[in-house]
Amino acid sequence: MVTMSTHPEQWTRWVEKACTALDLDPADVDIDLVHELSKNVSHEVTRPLAPVSSYLLGIAVGRRLERGEPVDAAAQREIADRVPLTD
Repeated sequence: MVTMSTHPEQWTRWVEKACTALDLDPADVDIDLVHELSKNVSHEVTRPLAPVSSYLLGIAVGRRLERGEPVDAAAQREIADRVPLTD
């Protein structure tokens, strides 16, 4: 299994570059959480929806920020935990 501990420097560098390009704070990106969510959706739902789940998480985080709600690690996990894996 590929985890953050497998390639931490490469993943972190890429996220930092992507965040710079998108004017985002890399500290707001929980790589492990996004990876866990997409892995779970890939295995429990279907692989093509894994990237869609990450996109949906991003929209949910953005909406919370728009409402002025805090979006710390716990809030991001709460959002991800609400993603249905079965019918």
